[in-house]
Amino acid sequence: MLTTEELIDAYVADVARLLPRRQRRDVALELTTLLRDELADSDDPVARLRAFGRPAEVAARYGQPPIAVDPADTRRFVRLGVAGVLVIWLLGVAAASDVVDWYRTYGLPAFWWPGFLVVAFGLGGWARRRWPDRFAWRPRRSAAGRIVRSGRIAAFAFYVAGTVVLVNAAWLLDQLGAAPQAVQALTFTREFAQFRGPLVLALLTATLVHHLVVTIHGRWRPVTRTVGMLLGLAICAVLTWVLFAGPVYLSADADRTAKFWVAVIVAVSLVDLLIEVGRLVRQRAAGPMAPPLGAI
Repeated sequence: MLTTEELIDAYVADVARLLPRRQRRDVALELTTLLRDELADSDDPVARLRAFGRPAEVAARYGQPPIAVDPADTRRFVRLGVAGVLVIWLLGVAAASDVVDWYRTYGLPAFWWPGFLVVAFGLGGWARRRWPDRFAWRPRRSAAGRIVRSGRIAAFAFYVAGTVVLVNAAWLLDQLGAAPQAVQALTFTREFAQFRGPLVLALLTATLVHHLVVTIHGRWRPVTRTVGMLLGLAICAVLTWVLFAGPVYLSADADRTAKFWVAVIVAVSLVDLLIEVGRLVRQRAAGPMAPPLGAI
């Protein structure tokens, strides 16, 4: 059975061990004096010490302990961590040959991503504390909701051209005099061309129209954001169905490659949807706000 003095010495030693060396002596002396007064008339010194707090909690009162992720970054860290792991898992669905292969090459190894984020966020927090002036907030004109029309027009032209090529790849190769094997490789299966293909094309067309409407307005509005999220959700659902409903192309190699990129598109779209949902939740939680000066 330890005496009260021995209990205090053990407790103080556990606290001091968690502090920087330059603080240990001063904190140990101060804490020992405090605990002697605290436990002078105690019948149960162990219970009193436990009520005083765990050694780690007490050490934190004497200075900020080193942390890997700043509390202010925790929400963003969790979002990026979960989204990154989901993206790796979805890519693995298209690339792996079976469940065991997926688990060994993508399932468990995907957790390198949260580890990387811990290091990245830790370095970022250290830099902010080391050079606070460089990372200080600086006022700037709000551009909430605005878009860059020139960039959106260029993206619209690119998406239209890509959609045309995607739908007519076999025909274009045939017109360019490509080998019959290449034309056959990029020919859609009958099952895909009958229903899944037209549905995907309809959603792509609706997305292009939505893109054009936002470009004409020059900024995002609540209704266009909502429509964009619904379209994104519908596209993710249909493309996920495409991944598992059967072959898309007659060639097995072309089909495997196409489904890999479909998985990439689904993963990126899901991340984008999560970001949009988070933005919408934050806006609603903040309540109605005055419009930016440039919008008045």
